[in-house]
Amino acid sequence: MYTQPYTEGGQAPGQNHAPAAVNSLLVADCGAVFTKVSLFGLVEGQYRLMARGEAPTTVAPPHEDITVGIIQAINVIEFITGRHFVSDGRIISPEQSDGNGADVFIATMSAGGPLRCVALGAVSATLEELASQAISGLYAEMEALPAPSFSAASANMPAEVGASAGYASPGGAKGPWGQERIAMEWERHLARLRELQPQAALIVGLADGPAGPNPLQEACQLLINASRQRTEQHGANASAGVPPQDIATDQISVLYAGAAQYIEAVKRMLQGVAEVTYVDTLTSQAQVGSLSIALGALHEQEVIRHLPGYERLQSWSRTAPVATATSLSSLVRFLAQHYRMNVTAIDVGGSTTSVMLAGENGEFIPLVQPALGIGPNIGSILHQAGFQRIVRWLPFSVTEEEVRQFVLNRMLHPHVIPVNARELQLSQAFAREAIALTLEEAKKKHVEWPESDLILATGGILSHAPRYGQVAMMLLDALQPRGVTSIVLDRTMLIGQLGAMATVAPITAVQVNENDAVTHRLGTCVIPFGGLQHGQHAVRVGLEYSNGRQVTIDVKAGSVEVIPLGLNEQALLTLFPAPTVDVGLGPGERARAAEEIDGGLVGLIIDARGRPLMLPSEEAERHSSLRQWAQALGA
Repeated sequence: MYTQPYTEGGQAPGQNHAPAAVNSLLVADCGAVFTKVSLFGLVEGQYRLMARGEAPTTVAPPHEDITVGIIQAINVIEFITGRHFVSDGRIISPEQSDGNGADVFIATMSAGGPLRCVALGAVSATLEELASQAISGLYAEMEALPAPSFSAASANMPAEVGASAGYASPGGAKGPWGQERIAMEWERHLARLRELQPQAALIVGLADGPAGPNPLQEACQLLINASRQRTEQHGANASAGVPPQDIATDQISVLYAGAAQYIEAVKRMLQGVAEVTYVDTLTSQAQVGSLSIALGALHEQEVIRHLPGYERLQSWSRTAPVATATSLSSLVRFLAQHYRMNVTAIDVGGSTTSVMLAGENGEFIPLVQPALGIGPNIGSILHQAGFQRIVRWLPFSVTEEEVRQFVLNRMLHPHVIPVNARELQLSQAFAREAIALTLEEAKKKHVEWPESDLILATGGILSHAPRYGQVAMMLLDALQPRGVTSIVLDRTMLIGQLGAMATVAPITAVQVNENDAVTHRLGTCVIPFGGLQHGQHAVRVGLEYSNGRQVTIDVKAGSVEVIPLGLNEQALLTLFPAPTVDVGLGPGERARAAEEIDGGLVGLIIDARGRPLMLPSEEAERHSSLRQWAQALGA
């Protein structure tokens, strides 16, 4: 497990200057597909959500101005409240005596795409893994392009020497490492840079590696050559009559995390080509935090600030817009510390899927997949998961052509909502795989994922689900938790905004979180695991309600059961597992809750399908099981 620091790309919390008395706040969350704006104000001494508006995000033509979508969403709030918040294209601030305007405006962003970054130099497998950890909680993508001299030297070393022995960049030329192959690898890297058009580069490596300082020099030369090619292309485009605004001329931003003694030499080599920022030399887990902070700042600089309409948006606020993932991570860690429990947050958006776990002992695992979403990026889910993984969640037969047509329609028209049950179930199947693929990234990094006490879900596909049982089913299928956990749905899609709000108005954030953001508790889930034999007794569940009524139910392996336990109801829970079955204390060990458990909109859920979840391989049997489970949950 690894931890991440606060990676705020904008102003630090201490730099935010909020009014002494905040009566009202407008908070905008600009996603890749939709922009949501929420109005918060004082109601009987407590900050509450007063109104909410939603509109399509407007970074693309015909508007190409992110503030247009924000104003359209605010117009919805104006219609609901009868108050005015916009005048002459600006937010009215502070709040006026007639009730118009708001004291504070805050914005969070997931629009604009990820930061495109390449890792250059002596990129060993170990350093590539550390760099991957640094971007795991950010809207960023990184590809490693190890210096050819480093790959050649590493391949020629004995197998027992170092983690980098035999390391060669994926997709590179094959065969022995001679001058010809080194030249081919060099050309491949140049071609890849032209294709990627990275906004940032990370240079890593020590001077005592198998190739010495040569990989650092090669990294600089690669950037110089790529810059020269961009300049030549710029001239060709200008001669061809391409409008100047359509030609990228910005210098690339470079983070140098290599041998400290060469930083000045690197700056001299890249003068006029790239802006170089020195960060701690990347050698171990200890430097991941500072690198993550630097990359977060680059995301703000290279992505958020380049959004059309950014300057106008910035003029509305005392604080710089922050990435939604950064805001969400702040809230998740706060909840874990405040309630002393392990909290997992899930956010499935149109372009990005985020899964974050914060532990009660300070652990933090952020996983952000900026190329996985159920809107414009839904094609990436199909590409990575494959047809069979998608359709395994569908209780009906479907052809591969129908799925591909569905994906194409979603990519071209991400604002369109499902029009029938078939499309809805397809969307929810893709959401399951988006979450599962994100978790698989943690497994690739050998990250130990602790069991969650609380699962907090947000994002359009989850928040807008017609039935609460559908949300519970998606999360249980994709996350496959074990033991006892609770599920809370952020129906109002506020949690992504509360972390940013807390830097300006912490009391407001806490009260809104408790009063509005996490009020849709779906229920407590009991998930026995271990030696479950399908159709055999798995666990006996005893429930003693607050009014003294008692219920006992035997649950068979392979089934899902729901015991009525409504919202604001509580009961004492006792579990009697079969000898080979574990409910969190060991095989066959009885468990009794020390405190009453909470009910919810679905109830007390017993998921005895086993872990890992194995769906029936025969199609008709699988369809029947999926329908039975959905019926049990009211999905």
